[in-house]
Amino acid sequence: MSWRFYCVRCGFRGDVGVYYHRCPVCGGALGVDGVLPSFPRVLGEGSTPLVFDGVGGSIVGFKLEYLNPSGSFKDRGVSYSLQFARGLGYRCVVVDSSGNTGLSTAVYASRLGLRAHIVVPATASPGKLSLMRAVGANVVVVESRGEASRVAESYAGECFHVAHLTSPVFIEGVKSLGYEIAEYSRRATVIVPVSSGSLLVGLYRGSLEAGVKPRIIAVQASGSPSLEGLVDLLAYVGGPDSRLADALVVRNPPRLEEMARIVRESGGGVVKVGDEAIRVALRELLSMGFIVEPSSAVAWAAYRALEGKIGEAIVILTGSGLKYYRELEEISRA
Repeated sequence: MSWRFYCVRCGFRGDVGVYYHRCPVCGGALGVDGVLPSFPRVLGEGSTPLVFDGVGGSIVGFKLEYLNPSGSFKDRGVSYSLQFARGLGYRCVVVDSSGNTGLSTAVYASRLGLRAHIVVPATASPGKLSLMRAVGANVVVVESRGEASRVAESYAGECFHVAHLTSPVFIEGVKSLGYEIAEYSRRATVIVPVSSGSLLVGLYRGSLEAGVKPRIIAVQASGSPSLEGLVDLLAYVGGPDSRLADALVVRNPPRLEEMARIVRESGGGVVKVGDEAIRVALRELLSMGFIVEPSSAVAWAAYRALEGKIGEAIVILTGSGLKYYRELEEISRA
């Protein structure tokens, strides 16, 4: 089937069958007309467990996305993207990432025989950087997330730019999570950590394709609340600092307008979470047997803040705490 990318901001329309990692006119996020190809699983990504627990008289579902092969939900989008890249004839890939997308790209590139260049800010988790290098990626450390984006662009002519912030290809892979949520419930409130928006957008699009319209509670780190002022603020807990949520740092995501529309359309809102609440939520999750990273704990902090007000809920636990074992020990003792 043929496909063509277009810009959701300025209306640019690309050539049929040509990959663009962002709009070449305005730099905006891209959509796609037509049907993208289907690909098999590479390392068994997706179909993660949905575990139920009784909390305060309610039953809560925990979607264990941190049990994906590289330890995060990003495997869904990366697996699809890199198979797409290989199908187009690319031999190398590049991504700018604070950690999880970079590690996922390194893992799947190695598996698929592609050279990976991962550009990360200096604040990235040392554990994640070590794992990226261990699987053979070329890791480039720069000062900031903004600089990481600029450096990644310099590789984009030769290499496939994963571009999880702007590419519709990455979101195509994440849609599978929405299908899985829809198989469980047609009325659950889904609590989702949100930064770049790829999880939110992919999950919601997949759910709609499966005939289900979930209510979405977007959870953001208090230091990077891009949705604040655009949707209803349902709660603010844990203070203004959110350094622990190092995977939720995108302040101006390219798909912000769509993100806000999804939350409003679903009847949801946003919860802002700071470090004090993250610490408490992380310790609770660890005690329940969920070994997650601090950025995943924001979803549980949001549930606690709204407990008794949202009914049936599914909490998305996005990333593994095994990449943070030293940090988790310090947090659990704090």
